[in-house]
Amino acid sequence: MRPTEAGLGKATFSMPVTRWLEDGFGLYWGGVFALFADAPLASAIWTTLPAGRGVSTSELSMSFVRPMTRKTANMVGRAETIHSGSQVGLSMIQVTDQVGRLLAFGSTRCLITDIPVDVGAEYPPPELGPTDSPDPHQRSAPEDGYFSLDEVMSGVPIALQRRTIAGDKIIPVWRLTGYRSTGVDDGRATGVLPASAWFSNGGPSIYGGLLAWAAEFTMGSAVYSTLPAGDVFATLDMHIRFTRPALINAGNLTFAAAVSHRGRLLRVTTCNIDNADGKRVAIASSSALVVEGGARELRKGRLPDEILTESREAEERLG
Repeated sequence: MRPTEAGLGKATFSMPVTRWLEDGFGLYWGGVFALFADAPLASAIWTTLPAGRGVSTSELSMSFVRPMTRKTANMVGRAETIHSGSQVGLSMIQVTDQVGRLLAFGSTRCLITDIPVDVGAEYPPPELGPTDSPDPHQRSAPEDGYFSLDEVMSGVPIALQRRTIAGDKIIPVWRLTGYRSTGVDDGRATGVLPASAWFSNGGPSIYGGLLAWAAEFTMGSAVYSTLPAGDVFATLDMHIRFTRPALINAGNLTFAAAVSHRGRLLRVTTCNIDNADGKRVAIASSSALVVEGGARELRKGRLPDEILTESREAEERLG
């Protein structure tokens, strides 16, 4: 993830879409957009502030327009400040692919706080990480963390999920982040994420976009556990509210998600995120569209965005 442009009240970031971000079916979940969007959204507000003031994400909302595929080489996020006050800042973002197609839209509310700083002091250059090996996203993604199409077509989702818990499959994005699923039941899922210093937001806390990604993944897992063989789903939107900082190197964070509404095509899910001391650091919610027989359409070679467009149109016709 890289900042590419900044101006007063505006910030643009880009991020390559690599196979490290895939699940066990070779698909990219909506939480990846939240992982990406949090940085430009906060940075846009940050550009409006004087020295000695900082921002922290309070709320993040995302609406997912179309999914990524392996043809999506790059994401571009253009964020713009809507309001910058003495204590609260608001901004919005459009996430597009490398040819300008809209992928997602989001907004945030950030808290603006004072940071004690000597504006005349000289600081050492930042630590940029290891130099003896490529950054993780530049390394070759693993090939052994995927389910075959036959397994997806005939396997009951909750049974496939339990194989990942048992360690039979460790999907690429789990290897990248260290996230692990710890439990799954009908309509419920739990997981853990290490509070690694790799996930620092530049200070002592974990980058909020990473928590949003893990929350969406856990909520999606809860939705997937309710489906029969051959069905898939797509997250339509998500919202996360942060209640306290999640500190790095402070033990595992736990995620507990439950489906609170089960319609024929619509699922609504909530997720609680707690630190190692059992204190709540964030609360998330999402809605997801069930794509009946979606695995069969994927096997035919159809792209996920084509399948989801038809499913959304069918949902609208049903009211």
